[in-house]
Amino acid sequence: MNTQVKTAFYWLLLGICFHTHTVLHMYGLFYGVNIQLPDATGEVSLGTQAFNTVIFTVTFLMAFLSINLSGKGFRGFSLVWSALFLLLNFFHLGATVFVEAFDLSQVCLLTFVLAVNILLTGTLWRCLKQQK
Repeated sequence: MNTQVKTAFYWLLLGICFHTHTVLHMYGLFYGVNIQLPDATGEVSLGTQAFNTVIFTVTFLMAFLSINLSGKGFRGFSLVWSALFLLLNFFHLGATVFVEAFDLSQVCLLTFVLAVNILLTGTLWRCLKQQK
């Protein structure tokens, strides 16, 4: 498969998984679980909005740009962004397994996210090494 298409697919898959992760967090509502954060004020903070924009929107933007851009600069930026996501996903999986209340569906999904993120980072790394 073409590296450009593969990279775009991995980014798209990560974006879909991030949205699925959010849906799974809200799934407890169907069973009467109170999912409200303890310090919730009824308003979403600007920091949370910014974080959600970066996680959700930028992931889809990276998929879109991966289809349309193939330069070394963009691939380098994509590698750095992917590596940052890899760290985030690794620590989030760890927190889900060892800190939060155990949720099998989240652990499975976050393990899959980590695997996809590793494949994305590896693909970008190999692509940049070949371009040198």
